[in-house]
Amino acid sequence: MKQFSILAALLALSFTVACGGTNDGRRDATTVGAEGWVFEGWACAPDAAKAKSGLSPADYCVDDDNKDYLYLKFSARASERAIRAGSIAMKQTTCRRASRDLVAGDGLSKIIGDYVEQASGVSDGQSTGQAIVTQTQGKISGIGIYDCCSLNQQTGRCANPSDGDAETWEDCQCVGYFKFPGGQRAFEAVAEEVSVE
Repeated sequence: MKQFSILAALLALSFTVACGGTNDGRRDATTVGAEGWVFEGWACAPDAAKAKSGLSPADYCVDDDNKDYLYLKFSARASERAIRAGSIAMKQTTCRRASRDLVAGDGLSKIIGDYVEQASGVSDGQSTGQAIVTQTQGKISGIGIYDCCSLNQQTGRCANPSDGDAETWEDCQCVGYFKFPGGQRAFEAVAEEVSVE
């Protein structure tokens, strides 16, 4: 039953991501503000030029056979040294670096686990995330950060300067990505396999 709920939720999430676009009023992966980013899910490789023009992977990844990258939102924190120094530039740099380290290191299993928990509603997504990373050791590639925003410490959302929010960069939310061998179908197969074990 557990494997069915994980698979069903992942399929429902992929349908929602595939059918949504910026025409439905959602914010894309390059937009920051009170609502942060909405785009999470499977798409093609990031394209910096298209991102700078305001397009998210949901807009420019139209080939269903070329969606090998999983985009996920997560939070990170600036270094204590940067926070003590009070330098916005240092805090921004170290928060972005911490987010990159999370998605490229041991934090990847936690990020994947959070994704599995949100998609399926299971409470043990962390163990599933760890099992997915362990089982695909050395095969996950193309890891990076798409973009980050400074978080408003009271609301936990992306700071919106037009609403008077200060961009402190003590905490940030980022959209990270990685290439999963075989894309979404392979990811779902591994998730199903490890949830049975």
